[in-house]
Amino acid sequence: MDSKQFGARIRQARERLGMTQEELAERSDKDQRAISEYENGKRRLSAIDLPVLAKVLNVPMMYFFEGEATRHDFDLALLEEFNRLPTTEAKQSAIELLRVFSDAIATHNPAR
Repeated sequence: MDSKQFGARIRQARERLGMTQEELAERSDKDQRAISEYENGKRRLSAIDLPVLAKVLNVPMMYFFEGEATRHDFDLALLEEFNRLPTTEAKQSAIELLRVFSDAIATHNPAR
């Protein structure tokens, strides 16, 4: 994904929350100029800063790569969400729910 597309996704997520560039900068420990340059594709976001920005914008990291994700990316996104679950019971329930969903998909799509 090029910097302009990446920046557009940042802007969309920010605007969806009704957040200004200044607010995003403050919450992500950046300055407003950096946020503006990210959004305009003039500056690349470091891999270290990506999770911080995703958290502040309340989006999964995969949001920034929609349409370009690999199987590994999906595995990481699933693991990230799984690790956010607060208890062992919640994690066990999530696994069971995913099994049921997977079985239902397989039943309706045998060519899987």
